[in-house]
Amino acid sequence: MDLDLSGYVCAPNGALPKIARDRGCEFDTMSFKWWPKEPMAHKDNVALLKEFHNEGPWHRYYDKGGKHEIPPTSEVLTAGWVTRKEHTYHCMYTLRQTHLWISLGYDPPFNYSHTIHCTKYLMDAILENPPKDFEELNVHGTPWPEHPDIVKPYYPCKHEGLSCESW
Repeated sequence: MDLDLSGYVCAPNGALPKIARDRGCEFDTMSFKWWPKEPMAHKDNVALLKEFHNEGPWHRYYDKGGKHEIPPTSEVLTAGWVTRKEHTYHCMYTLRQTHLWISLGYDPPFNYSHTIHCTKYLMDAILENPPKDFEELNVHGTPWPEHPDIVKPYYPCKHEGLSCESW
């Protein structure tokens, strides 16, 4: 599978909706981007976007002072202001969206530099106010039985009593 990892958009921010849709694009209200229609319409992506919006309501603004709200139906955006809460959820969900699209065989919606940005942003948010037990030994790393490791080339997982799959 050859994927384009550039994080390309289907139409630029600020494009007129009719022109973008004529190009086969759909507007993503989580990222303010025009993405190809097929991955946007996939049921798992639709569910992911619904989850993101259920974390809201999100209020976006043209100005940092929050006086001029962007209508939730606006699809002609080049910039806007959001809360740290929304940005944090945006990062979590766009990382999930990127992995989802790749696993479904679609070009990922974001490039690696966005992944770097979001993982750094999430860690900065945690490190700004770390949990009290942050330095304690309290996480037991074990493979999830419902998501066993897939080992390639073939390894005799079952024969050795290991929690993995191989063929």
